[in-house]
Amino acid sequence: MKLVDAEITKEGEELPHAAVSPPRPARRRVYTSLLVTLTVLFGTVGIIYTLFPNRDNEALTTFIEAHLGEGELALDHPSGLEIRAWSLGIFGEPVPWPEVNDNLVPQSASLLTIFKRDMAIVRYRMGGEAVSVAFWRAHDAPPQVHRRTEDGLYAVSWRRKRFTCFAVGPVASKANWAAVLGAP
Repeated sequence: MKLVDAEITKEGEELPHAAVSPPRPARRRVYTSLLVTLTVLFGTVGIIYTLFPNRDNEALTTFIEAHLGEGELALDHPSGLEIRAWSLGIFGEPVPWPEVNDNLVPQSASLLTIFKRDMAIVRYRMGGEAVSVAFWRAHDAPPQVHRRTEDGLYAVSWRRKRFTCFAVGPVASKANWAAVLGAP
């Protein structure tokens, strides 16, 4: 079998001249690639932030909702000793609850599960106002303090020992209850 080379022409035959364009400048290729990459990157990030809302401190939001609503009670009008025993059963270690006195009277205790973890919530009556405190075993990064004010309530979360603590109460009397509960 005889192979024929396509580039070889017969004698007297000329090849048609193809229009040859000069090569694209190197910078134009780089800028085009960069532009496409940045468009895809910013488009993807924008879509993700649009489709998935920010879940910044969702535990604090859920705790505020639990303070406002009437949930299922585990204990009704417990004593300080009952609260400590109840929370010891939940977490398996002592929880640093505030000391119960005539000014800080426990009204109820309840258990809330958030992100497959238990949160112990105790609602207190302090000076005729409802104040709630919650403890949650800390599984997050180093301690941070989160504060939020909404609907006349001031909520704060902070780290104490191995627990993330939450407290919520009226904005007007924040200085009083925050000092008693040890909230920042």
